[in-house]
Amino acid sequence: MEKYGGIEGKKVLIACSMIEDEVNAVLDSFDLRDIEIHWQERGHHNDPDRLREVIQAGIGRAEIEGAEIIMLAYGLCGKGAAGWHSQKAVLAMPRFDDCINMMLCTGRRDRRNYLKAGHMYLTRGWSRDEGALLTMLDSYLAKYGERKGRKLMKLMLDSYTDVTVIDSGCYELEPVLDYAEECAEKLGLNKSMVSGGNEPIRKLITGEWDDDILVKMPGEKVLEEDFEFEQ
Repeated sequence: MEKYGGIEGKKVLIACSMIEDEVNAVLDSFDLRDIEIHWQERGHHNDPDRLREVIQAGIGRAEIEGAEIIMLAYGLCGKGAAGWHSQKAVLAMPRFDDCINMMLCTGRRDRRNYLKAGHMYLTRGWSRDEGALLTMLDSYLAKYGERKGRKLMKLMLDSYTDVTVIDSGCYELEPVLDYAEECAEKLGLNKSMVSGGNEPIRKLITGEWDDDILVKMPGEKVLEEDFEFEQ
């Protein structure tokens, strides 16, 4: 397999800060110093339209700076990726619904673990996010008081039974497990853990682009149907 589809030239990686651990694990393991990293603010996944706008602008800036390969460390992300395109560069991104789906993949995309109903998944990045469970609980308690704040959290988490840590091998596990334990105690959830991986991000960044990596040539748009499994 030719790396980066046999394409030469300047490489830019546009990545969500939420998966900084996973991206840095690949960069460090393979000593990839020729890739320019453009980190994007975490949290845009909560607003797909805003995500589409921000990343498309980032693609435009990378084009102006001479990028010939633009790698996007994102999934479809609530359809926020639909429409991304470059007029000058090749785009590549994992063919996954979101970063949680990526991290549950330890091999091929069609053999990945699937999200289980009732499980709220945690990584180190998610435990540090502004929308993390304990941060949200503190915010609700401060804004609404003990009784109403806890009631609102209970309603929000009504469909969840477990807080589940993904062991992707990209960060120290113990602090995340401790965080999950605290979440479980304060929110009345079970704590669990699942083995994960970092294969989609590794393949994206190292240029080993198989069917798990979506590649778009200049002028081609990312489509929602690109992420569907063939029947």
